[in-house]
Order: sequence, then structure tokens, then C-alpha cells
Amino acid sequence: MASYAIISDIHGNSLALKAVLEDIRSRGIEKIINLGDHFFGALEPESVADILRANPMLCISGNTDREILQAIDTDFTKDGMDRVTADLSEESIAWLRRLHKTQTCDGLFFVCHGTPHSDDEYLLEQVTQHGVFVYNDEYLVEQTKFIHERIILCGHSHVNRVIYLSNRKIVLNPGSVGLPAYLGTGQYRFSMESNTPHAKYAIVNIDGDSINIEQVLCTYDWHKASEAALKNGNEKWSQFLLYGRMPKDLRI
Repeated sequence: MASYAIISDIHGNSLALKAVLEDIRSRGIEKIINLGDHFFGALEPESVADILRANPMLCISGNTDREILQAIDTDFTKDGMDRVTADLSEESIAWLRRLHKTQTCDGLFFVCHGTPHSDDEYLLEQVTQHGVFVYNDEYLVEQTKFIHERIILCGHSHVNRVIYLSNRKIVLNPGSVGLPAYLGTGQYRFSMESNTPHAKYAIVNIDGDSINIEQVLCTYDWHKASEAALKNGNEKWSQFLLYGRMPKDLRI
């Protein structure tokens, strides 16, 4: 049997990442697949970079990883970006530049951050004026028909989901290691909420044609993470980290 740990969307949360990696080690899992968005946020980007260097794994680039490089190379900016780019070492920035947008792994997994074609779109969720909904089977089969691997990994929404398609493919979002909720921007105002503050990841066990998936929620000191975000001037993130949902004043 082959076992894989799937992580995503660390967003600079070193405390959550340490808890997840400790749990993975306790289970004897050696193969880790990381779906991107490593550093951006209100917490500790370079500390996360140090941890990742000490724990080799397959990593791809997420939308905020791309945006960090855009901020360094162009006049692109967003709230909180200056603090993140100032904290990251040249070694960490060079590491980001080497990441691919998508990967395949062991003939079993297709790995992307958002969708196979875009790092800032959702593969599983449709954002509408009435809320966020999971796409139907027909749509997802069509969107993934060119992918040969049976298991499709995606992140970006920070909401852990497993979708079993009618063509026997499986789409897995492990949720977010480091940011359990956020307020989305775009055509419509929307929220992504996991509704718990836990650090999240997934385990995939493969034994021949049998695929077993476990969604894991890890306890860590989210009060300390929340306090750090507040100290860094981001009250919204401090609330997201503490509750895994929108504060009352941001509810849609």
C-alpha cells in the first residue's frame, strides 16, 4: 500500500504547518504533495520557508506564490504584500521561481492549485450572486476529461472536499493548513469558510485499485497564530484563524 499526505494553502502559518507535519510523521507517511500558496499572509513567511526546506516534498505554485514574484518583479501590490516580500530571503524567492504550476505524481495524481488551467479559479466551486455551490458531475467530468490520472488534487478554496465523479475519477481538496476562512473578491462578494480553526490536510492510501481518503483536522495553537496576525496589523485574519468563519461584521 502507498500512502500520501496532501497539504495546501499554508499561507505563512508556521505553527499550523509544524502541527500537520508532526501528525504526518506520526503516521509514518513519507510522501507529501503540496498544492501551493506557501507564504503570503499575516504570519511568518520565512519561517515556513525554513520548514519546507527541511522537509522535502513535491510542491507546486499557487496564485499568491505567483503574486509574490509579480510584486518583486513589477509594480504589482496588494494589502500585506510588502511585509511578506521583505521577510522572504533570496533563497526562498529563488525557490518560488522554480515551482511548476501543475505536476503529475507517480502516474496516480494530477496536481494543480486552482484548476488545471488557472491558479486563481476554483475547480470545484462556482461563485454566484446567491452563494458558493459545488459544480455538478457533468461539468467536472468535462473540465477534467483530458487528465489521465485518476486522482485530481486542487486547493485554493481552503474548503476540504472529496468529489467522486461518474467516470471514477476523484477530485480532492485537502483544505487549508494555515487559513481556515477568507473573504473572496471578484464579481460577487463571497466567503470561503471551513467552519473550524484546525489545520487541515488529507491522506490518500492506495492499494491496487482501492483508494481510501482521510480528511485530517489537526489541533494547534490557533490563539497564538491569531494574536500574531493581529500584531501584524491584520484583524480580519486574526478572526479567520480563531474561528474558521467570517466575523459577524463581515457576514454576507
